[in-house]
Amino acid sequence: MARRRENRHVRDIAVCAMMSAFLIAVQQVLGFVPGVELVTVLLLTYSYAFGAAMGVTSATAFSLLRCLIWGFTPNVIVLYLIYFNVFAFTFGMAGRHAGRPFAAWLAPVLIAAMACFCAYFAVAGVKVSILYQEKLRVMLWVLFSVFCALFVFYFALLFFKPRRGGTGREIASVTALACFFTVCFTLLDDVLTPLWYAFTPDAGIAYFYTGFLAMIPQTICTAVSVFLLFYPLTRLFYRIRRTKPPESGGKEDENFALTAK
Repeated sequence: MARRRENRHVRDIAVCAMMSAFLIAVQQVLGFVPGVELVTVLLLTYSYAFGAAMGVTSATAFSLLRCLIWGFTPNVIVLYLIYFNVFAFTFGMAGRHAGRPFAAWLAPVLIAAMACFCAYFAVAGVKVSILYQEKLRVMLWVLFSVFCALFVFYFALLFFKPRRGGTGREIASVTALACFFTVCFTLLDDVLTPLWYAFTPDAGIAYFYTGFLAMIPQTICTAVSVFLLFYPLTRLFYRIRRTKPPESGGKEDENFALTAK
């Protein structure tokens, strides 16, 4: 029994190392394609299948490797070491309740709250220079439209029935929540980077506007990639873990007949 547990720990460490290296490789390869990234769906499905502990471990290793390549700065540390760990922990915990499916109410509540937040400040206005008020108001309305589209997309997915198990509510929750995280990542970067580098107001607005425009294709890419790859990748990771994917309403960790000798 002790030897079996030791072998499992060694295998887990190897899987975390391979996944971290794979995430770096995928980010490097697709870094030259604007608006396209697969780190989100890979880390999401990996954490979903292997759990929060394995997901956070790989996310931390990936973030540290990324910082070693491009440098350590406070804004990067927050964006990677904190954001991706929270991301991996969230979907790792979600995988524990995969058969129910997880927190179906959480995604629409978060999206609706963000939409109301954007609409409020677009109407009430933000105390900035009069030169930037109109641009900021337009961006807030566009962001409001993005969240409304995500809200509609969530409920449209409720009627989707995957061919191989799962429920439309499960994939709707996962896809919508992944899009929410993508939007939050971009907004966090748009705030932290200008503050850290002490951008002038003009440069800060320009950076925010550029990041805002990049957020829309990234959010669409996240929605499409998670929608298409969630079930194939989770099944693959469950097979690597040697665990049967939980059925809707079933129990997690229903192991395959496997004997370790």
